Amino acid sequence: MSNSSKGVASLATKKEKGKNGRFNLIDLILVVLVLLVIAVLIQVFSPFSLIKKLSSNQTKEIQYTIEISGVDAEFIDRIKEDDLVIDSISKNNLGKVVTVSYNTYSEFQYVETDEGGEGVLSEHPNKFNLLVTISTTANYAEGSGYSVNATRIAVGEKLALRFPDYVAEGYCIYLETE
Repeated sequence: MSNSSKGVASLATKKEKGKNGRFNLIDLILVVLVLLVIAVLIQVFSPFSLIKKLSSNQTKEIQYTIEISGVDAEFIDRIKEDDLVIDSISKNNLGKVVTVSYNTYSEFQYVETDEGGEGVLSEHPNKFNLLVTISTTANYAEGSGYSVNATRIAVGEKLALRFPDYVAEGYCIYLETE
């Protein structure tokens, strides 16, 4: 065997000894760094990120208006200013009534005619749409919006409400921050 082949054989033996049981500190540091980078990326881009939860929660005063449709005339005086509003499902406080207004209830109906049909807006003189404006303190979180005691408040959201003298379902039609 020549000297050059002995040198190659001894290098291969040294490399094999290094792989068998020797602890390499540089490999450990690289693995820890890669895991840290992955953890930071998950925290920054995850919707459940602790960083986002801590930095984006804000408390704001809001006023929102709920429309309750088709209320009979005998019930329109049941909701009053300063009434406490409770979520009928979770039993949580949703705020205090600021104003109550109403207008005549009307609905769009399809009427058959000789020429096919048409849409007609028909009013019901004994029924009303109640517009109830509620004021409260809400939590705001990026990506999920406003919530009051775990009840989401957003335009278009259906809410089941309980007032001291009346229970109803309605839709949020307006939301304003103060």
